[in-house]
Amino acid sequence: MAINMQESRTARFGTLCTLYFSQGVPWFFIATALVTFLVDENAMTDDEKLVLISMGMLPWIAGKLILGPMIDRFQFRSMGRRRPWVLISQLGMVITIAAFLIIDDPADDLKTLGLFFLIHNIFAALQDVSADALAVEVLPDEEIPLANGLMFVAKGFGAMFAVLVLGGILLDSGFQSALYVQLPVLLVIMLIPLFVKEKEGDRFLPWSQQVGESAEPSDEEIMKFGEIVSGFKVAISDSAARWALLLCTVMWIGGGMGTGMGIIDFQWEFLFVDELNWEAQDYLDTKALPVFLCTMLGFLVGGFAGSKFGSRKVLTFAVGAGTVLTVLWSLSRSNWDQQSFMTGAWLFWTFVWAIVGANLLALLMSLTTKELGGTQFSIYMTLINVGAFAGNALSPQVLDLVDQNYANLFLVGALFQGLVLAVLLKMGSSLETTESSPPESIAITTE
Repeated sequence: MAINMQESRTARFGTLCTLYFSQGVPWFFIATALVTFLVDENAMTDDEKLVLISMGMLPWIAGKLILGPMIDRFQFRSMGRRRPWVLISQLGMVITIAAFLIIDDPADDLKTLGLFFLIHNIFAALQDVSADALAVEVLPDEEIPLANGLMFVAKGFGAMFAVLVLGGILLDSGFQSALYVQLPVLLVIMLIPLFVKEKEGDRFLPWSQQVGESAEPSDEEIMKFGEIVSGFKVAISDSAARWALLLCTVMWIGGGMGTGMGIIDFQWEFLFVDELNWEAQDYLDTKALPVFLCTMLGFLVGGFAGSKFGSRKVLTFAVGAGTVLTVLWSLSRSNWDQQSFMTGAWLFWTFVWAIVGANLLALLMSLTTKELGGTQFSIYMTLINVGAFAGNALSPQVLDLVDQNYANLFLVGALFQGLVLAVLLKMGSSLETTESSPPESIAITTE
């Protein structure tokens, strides 16, 4: 009997973690390793970085609003509700990474680099929407906090591989050599969702022989676009779900979680490499090992804490602690020239914001209706990306307004982090009600 996610917790966690690992590799290779290389070579300004990262983020903002309803509406149930889209997106990620081989020197061709980054992230965003919908589909409620922690630990390992291994190859042997190592890794990852089915009876491939009962849905079981829109309106009729829309929008404007996005995080390479004169290799080594390890540890601790105490409570406490840490880090500016101090501050700050990230996603998954796993969760994630993009766009402007003073930039970021805390406190009783009574499935009706 073939292994399937419905019956095996190992298959559920293993497949989802593998998919999140694959998301971390291409993004952090371009957005961290390559950007650091270009900054160190004086081949990229913060405005040019903003253009590159914005092109990569565009599918995660505008595209998800299309991709979420698309995967809810068009399904190939004989292979599972979500697995076919996962395979399509994974194949697209492999092909588009291969396209980067056309670029000989990224420093001389930033426009083509940005265009290819845009195309690649269409498939990466599709993979993210499909993987999140798959998680909503197959995970029991009690597994959601821990699963989210483990999924982002896996994404951290992907980021670590991208920055430490691929970044080292980039610095030593060049851009194309790093791509030749990355491609087979993504191909191997694609084998996991290929061989692990969603449930017993699913086809291996569309033309494979049917095993067990037919998984093809009837016309009544397929959601039309009108039903998806109506279902979403019902889903957000709950006050907690409406508050979640605002929470997502303001969440990453200030920065945090070490993603390289938001007012603070956007400036990491320029702060450490340009302002503080760290060696590019020292910066990449720090981000690739201790920083990502603290990120993964934070997600694990956050996942366990959320399971024990509730995602909302842990999230509120962690956001408050993270905001205070941001202010204290700014006020300690006289110590910023000490590399050991900056490393320690960065690690502790990252750990706390990773706890935030784990519990935010667990909370959002608990508010998401299973039938709308693609649509509703992708809207939440789109709004998070809108906020992160706003933080990116504001960052160079804010830095100019504070006369290129990075410590004062941190204070502006802390103001937006404090806004997140205010929204969480306002959510209060409505979220507590949601945590004790998860949203019911939406009945699908036909006219």
